[in-house]
Amino acid sequence: MPIATFSDSTDGLKAEARERAHFIAQLDFDESNAWIPYADGVWVQLCHFDLTRGGFTVLLKAVPGASLGVHYHTGTVRGLTLRGNWRYLEHDWVAGPGTFIYEPAGEAHTLVITEDSPEPALILFVIEGALVFLDRPVDGNFAAFEDGFSVLELARAHYRGAGLDPAVLDRMIR
Repeated sequence: MPIATFSDSTDGLKAEARERAHFIAQLDFDESNAWIPYADGVWVQLCHFDLTRGGFTVLLKAVPGASLGVHYHTGTVRGLTLRGNWRYLEHDWVAGPGTFIYEPAGEAHTLVITEDSPEPALILFVIEGALVFLDRPVDGNFAAFEDGFSVLELARAHYRGAGLDPAVLDRMIR
């Protein structure tokens, strides 16, 4: 995950160029170029970028056994599991289809797709603020940072490389 540096407030879209109206993000659950590689065995499709507060909404797909590094959130997170099973290593629950999760800011955790998940996990996450990745769960040091700005740049680069229209992403900025 990249650590992004922004030079000024025009990285993203200028405030006056941001739409405020409704929009629709069309997601493709099947294999397609719209899935952006994020980590080993993990892909994302972006639904929304909140460049006022730095958050984003993402559909995450991950194969059984895949994981995201230990991280914490600077804002709240809401998640809805659509397919598969996953958990946080730091908790004893398992989320399956239909599980909704609310996470307050600040807790470090490690997302893993259970090895016995009957299919890849598909989870919709609404993330307010940033993710701060750590090098270890306890007393971890800073490893990487991800927010709406860095995810937007990751998505734009993928779209350009896959021959997709990056302007589609700009319409998701609010």
